[in-house]
Amino acid sequence: MKNWILYILLFLTCALLWHYFGSNYNYVRMLISSPQHTMDYFNENSLTLLNATFTTFYEALFGLLIATAIAFVLMIFCFYNKWFYTFILPLIISSQVIPLITLAPFFILAFGIGVKSKIALAAVISFYPIFLNFSTGYNSISTNIHDLLNLYNTKTSFRILKIYFPLSLQNIFTGLKISATLSVIGAIVAEFSGAEIGLGKNLLMSAIRIEPELMMISIFLSALLGGVLFGSIYLLEKLFGKWYLKN
Repeated sequence: MKNWILYILLFLTCALLWHYFGSNYNYVRMLISSPQHTMDYFNENSLTLLNATFTTFYEALFGLLIATAIAFVLMIFCFYNKWFYTFILPLIISSQVIPLITLAPFFILAFGIGVKSKIALAAVISFYPIFLNFSTGYNSISTNIHDLLNLYNTKTSFRILKIYFPLSLQNIFTGLKISATLSVIGAIVAEFSGAEIGLGKNLLMSAIRIEPELMMISIFLSALLGGVLFGSIYLLEKLFGKWYLKN
């Protein structure tokens, strides 16, 4: 409870400082506007801003879902073929040497300026934490458990559903929570390279047009999207991970 009080006080302090400097100093006003001007801008352009927010949310959500599906399919395939796991893991880790956000123009060329290219980049950026954490969870399973499963010659399907997934669940949710915010970043960065609508486009246009109100409200809405996705994963973990959260 004390922490929440401190968070609220910190938020109010930042808001008051923003209001004071944004209202009394033109230089600050040109950089980050003020709370009043930002709210006025949102009220005047709420429909356009909400459409942009929904578009970016759609791109980030589907990118996250696609990344999750691909990571799970690959890991299940790895469970059936151990050689494939030892082969693909170094490749996936090595792929992170590439700054993935630089792939945005490639996806624009491949999928066009619409939402497909943004979903693709969001999926690519979100994939690594999910796969790596799932892999880490699997590797953390005790060798005694593997020996016991081998002793009873249990089927791979049983091992996946009853052993590997449950014991890796905490790591899986860790990867999902990381990727939840990364998917929003991926969608917004892709929109920087070209988009018809979206928060990324709004942020880019705010810099070109010098519109601090558009910039600030777009930043807040982007943070809101990341918070919604993160919070959704957190609630799912509360629902399905009760057995380890109690420890």
